[in-house]
Amino acid sequence: PPTYAIRSWQWTELFAKPTRNWFCYVIENEKGELVGFAKGIQSNATTGDLNKIYLRWEYHRLGLGKRMLGAVTRRFTAIGVTSMTVHAEADNPTCRFYEGMGGVPMVDEKTGKSSRGSYIWRDLPALAARCPD
Repeated sequence: PPTYAIRSWQWTELFAKPTRNWFCYVIENEKGELVGFAKGIQSNATTGDLNKIYLRWEYHRLGLGKRMLGAVTRRFTAIGVTSMTVHAEADNPTCRFYEGMGGVPMVDEKTGKSSRGSYIWRDLPALAARCPD
């Protein structure tokens, strides 16, 4: 994975830009330590990308991933976005989470085959209804 220095540089660059087509939700524990975050980017007028979603392993299976997914989904819906994609490494265990949340494998336009690791949700209100606030 990227080093702390790389991630720090990436986030610093993002926050320095005067215009933003992205947003980020952060979860901290009671000590103020980072537990997880989810970043959304509006790709165009109707499509958003769940660009990054991260949750420390010790916080998995507590419903926090669903809450972050729901927050991103509701934000996109509020600004008129109607579909959302996510792209992960095909062997990433979180792919099961995306599938369980109704993510449909995207189809590679060149080969016509499912693109393992890339998912799309075309009904964001239905996805939001599955996620707690």
